[in-house]
Order: sequence, then structure tokens, then C-alpha cells
Amino acid sequence: MCQTGGTEGAKEMAEKLESEGFNITTVIVPEEVCDNRVMKKDARNIEEELQHTDAILTLSCGLGVASITEVLSNKFPLIPVFVGTNTEFMGMTERIGRFYMRCQGCGDCLLNETGGICPITTCAKALMNGPCGGMVEGMCEVGNYEKDCGWVLIYKRLKQLGRLDLFSKLREPRNWSESGHQREVVWR
Repeated sequence: MCQTGGTEGAKEMAEKLESEGFNITTVIVPEEVCDNRVMKKDARNIEEELQHTDAILTLSCGLGVASITEVLSNKFPLIPVFVGTNTEFMGMTERIGRFYMRCQGCGDCLLNETGGICPITTCAKALMNGPCGGMVEGMCEVGNYEKDCGWVLIYKRLKQLGRLDLFSKLREPRNWSESGHQREVVWR
């Protein structure tokens, strides 16, 4: 999706590494790199190659690195997994090569109250209520008034939905001390 991996990206990277003198034993493109069940199946299919592998390079996001590491840790604990990309955020594709962060995966989702627009990712200050006093004519002061104010976008969307009552709801400030801590979701 991000044009960093897939069959073409993997082939291109393998060719570059081989031209630098590295011996590539196998190239795989898992269907779902962040699904440990799928990764276990894919790893079983290349166990022979893994026995002669010094390292793994993945072109996935950070979730792929974590999944590959976890899946291989019991049977192949000495194979390091290297990331060939730099995950910056979970983004939405506008077009190839252009992505916008629309979710931080914070665990305090407000999308039901904000018309489906996240204030944490669209407001440069991640304010829970807005707009702030720095907004001018719908544009945000952060970045020299070149981007839309997230809270103006939220206002417009709620107005479209006939739900401006949600805009005036006072939300508590976000507790940022909880961000970045280990989290898990268990549905069963």
C-alpha cells in the first residue's frame, strides 16, 4: 500500500542487496505480515531457508517487525529482524506516496462525538475542545496558517450531520501520561 514492499519492492530490495554482495536465501511477501497466524504458516513454508539465514530484512511497518520477531523467537531465536522502513504513523492513503495520519490508536476514541474526524491527529495541538485562539479564518496557526484547523473541520462535519450539540460538549483534557505505554486488546 505504501509502495515500500510487496512483490515489486521485495524484488527491488533483493537485487540491491545482491549487488552489494549479500546472499539472499529467500524472498517472501506474506499476505498479512501483522497476523501472527499467517506469519507462522509462512515461516513453516521457509523453515529450510531459515536454518541458513543470518538476518531478516522486512519492508513492513513496525507491526510486521514485531510479528516476525515473535513468530520466529522460539524456533529461530538468533535471527535478528531488521526494518527497512521507518514507520511514522498509521495513515490514510490520499494517493500513492501521499498519506495522512488519521488515527493514533490512542484508545480514547472520540470519533463518535467529532463526526468521524479525530481531534488528536487533525488538531496540531491535539486539543480535546476547540478551536483555540490561534485559528484564523479556519486555518491553524501551527505551520503558519497553511493547514486547516482540525476543530473547524470537526465543526463543519457535525453541522452537516445536524449534530452541533456534540461540538459544544466539554471534554476533559487528555491524560498524555498514558500514551505510549504497553497496551493490548483482548476480545475474548
